[in-house]
Order: sequence, then structure tokens, then C-alpha cells
Amino acid sequence: MAPLDAYARRLTAGLAYLGGLLMLPLLFAYLANLRWEGLIVPVALALAVAMFLLLTYGAQPRRYEIDAKHLVVRRRWLPALRVPLTIITGASLASHLADAPRRGVRFAFNAGIFGYQGPFRLAPFGEVFFLATNLERLAAVGREGRPPLILSPARPRAFVEALNEWRVQQALEALERSTPRPPEQAPAPITAPEPGKAAR
Repeated sequence: MAPLDAYARRLTAGLAYLGGLLMLPLLFAYLANLRWEGLIVPVALALAVAMFLLLTYGAQPRRYEIDAKHLVVRRRWLPALRVPLTIITGASLASHLADAPRRGVRFAFNAGIFGYQGPFRLAPFGEVFFLATNLERLAAVGREGRPPLILSPARPRAFVEALNEWRVQQALEALERSTPRPPEQAPAPITAPEPGKAAR
């Protein structure tokens, strides 16, 4: 898993700082023993920011694994996402998407808070699903009938090679199973020499 990139770190820190600022009026009112109904607005916003921070932290990917049947995305608090290897149509490096989540976004669930998570609609690439933490180490995983997964392994090239090697191995095994085997020939009978004749 690649560490958070500089853009995500700045955005996360900025949102956390904003949440703290929104709580300052409540702190001042408490210290001055004041009651003001208008305080409910910044407090509600601060709570919404805190909830979003907790949600995105819990959904942050922390490890990618490839087992015998699945590509597994381990997340901090949320259950792991398991993608059957049989629906993966290919994997490739996705360095061309490094600027897309910041400049080509048409829709995004989370474009930088503790990483890049959820469905994105990017121009001109269309719909993708991000579970990444670093835009400089992106890898794309195609899925049959679903938007591609965009991940950020620590070593993208090795990750892509491992997935594609598995796909090649599965294709070879499927080809062997589908190729008919020639019928086995019965061994030729062994005839014993006639009585009175020596075997030559």
C-alpha cells in the first residue's frame, strides 16, 4: 500500500482544521457562559465534518492481497472488499490518471480525504471506482460488467504483473481442459511361441 500523497495529506489536514475552527464559537460561548441559538449551525457543521472524517478514515485501504480466488482490498474499519479473480479482465498501470481526480472530476465521493475512495466520473475516462491513497502509484484493474478499480499499491508494476500472470495461467489451464485428448491405444497382445520352436 502506497502512503498518502502530498495532496491528500494537505486536504485531510485542512478539513480537520476547518472542523476545529467551527467548534471555536461553542468554546467561547461556554467560557463566557453565553447561550446563543445560532451556535447550533457551526456545531452541526463541525459534527458533519467529524463524521465524514471518521467515515473516510474507516474506509481507507491499507493493504491489497491476491489469494487463490480473490483480489482482496483490506480497509481500516470497514469489511474487506473481495473481487473474484474470474471477473477481472486485465490490469495495467494508470499513471495517466494522476491529475484526473483533481482536474477532470465530474463526480466524486471522496477526492482526497484520507485518500481517494468511491465512485468517480472522470473526463474523458468515464466511470471508475477508486480505492487509492497515492495518485503517483496508480494501477487500473478491469472488471467484467463493472467500473474499473483504481488502486495504489506500493509497487504498481509488480502488482500488475502478478495479476496478469494469474490471468495467463488461468487461460492456459482452461485451454488444456477444453482440448480433447487423443484416445488411448490398447497395448499390442504378446503371442507365445509355438511348441517345438525356439524363440529367436
